Amino acid sequence: MLTRRGNGAYGASRFATRLDAGLWEFPVSTVRARRYNCPVAGGAYFRLLPLWVTRRAIERINAEGRPAVVYLHPWEVDPEEPVVPRAPLLARVRHRLNLSRTEARLRRLLGERPFGPLCEVFAAELGQG
Repeated sequence: MLTRRGNGAYGASRFATRLDAGLWEFPVSTVRARRYNCPVAGGAYFRLLPLWVTRRAIERINAEGRPAVVYLHPWEVDPEEPVVPRAPLLARVRHRLNLSRTEARLRRLLGERPFGPLCEVFAAELGQG
């Protein structure tokens, strides 16, 4: 998904934001490329993009003074995830591609730099630090 707006999808912030209701929103990490916010570092983006792209994206986000939000769905580290029988071909391919490599890629990335849970990384912003 590429968006043309200044910040994130539908004008939302690219970074953690406290909403009016007091809830926090932790959006998918994006990097700016020309006029676009390009999602990186999570879900299908983590599985489908080369690891060097993910590394570079995290470095760019960190250079902006922000932590990158890296996420995976539990099924994305399960190469035995069942196939959905009647799903469209493109959805099946996208859903299954690189499942067998995701855990190893994640372990490599976690071993290269510090990571932590959202509640620790954002403790000061959340009023807990």
